[in-house]
Amino acid sequence: MKPYLLIAAALLAFLSVPANAQIGVYAGFSGGHDTSISSTVYGPLVGIYAQSSGFLSLGGDARGSFLSRSGSHFFTGAIGPRIALKPVGLPVKPYLEGLVGVGNTSGGGSSSATHLNYQVLFGIDATILPRIDWRVIEYDYSALAGASTSATILTTGLVIRLP
Repeated sequence: MKPYLLIAAALLAFLSVPANAQIGVYAGFSGGHDTSISSTVYGPLVGIYAQSSGFLSLGGDARGSFLSRSGSHFFTGAIGPRIALKPVGLPVKPYLEGLVGVGNTSGGGSSSATHLNYQVLFGIDATILPRIDWRVIEYDYSALAGASTSATILTTGLVIRLP
């Protein structure tokens, strides 16, 4: 057998995941620094993800964040791929996502602007009850393309995994 076929077979076996999917609905509280207004904004984050089960989980996520303070806001809606690990015997699930969508921002009294939004984020969920996870921490870098606006956002919250 050729070495590249052996490597491809090993990768396929490692990356293979069962066909059943896990769906999670989540909500959290976020706080972030919006560079366009040089201010800290706060608010809810809501979303839903679907991913395969197993050690290496692949799937997708759709989310919206609604951060505001003193008449300023940073709103986003995005969707994209998700990869998560489920270490054997540990109640934690680290994950990484890359999302694309739209974002809207305004700085206290100024007009709002809507642009293409992209987000890169990673976090850790910890199981606290059989179908409930605590989103311990999530770090999100969110930027609006075509605008000099970005935000670094930290989130904590709860995830309900549906059967």
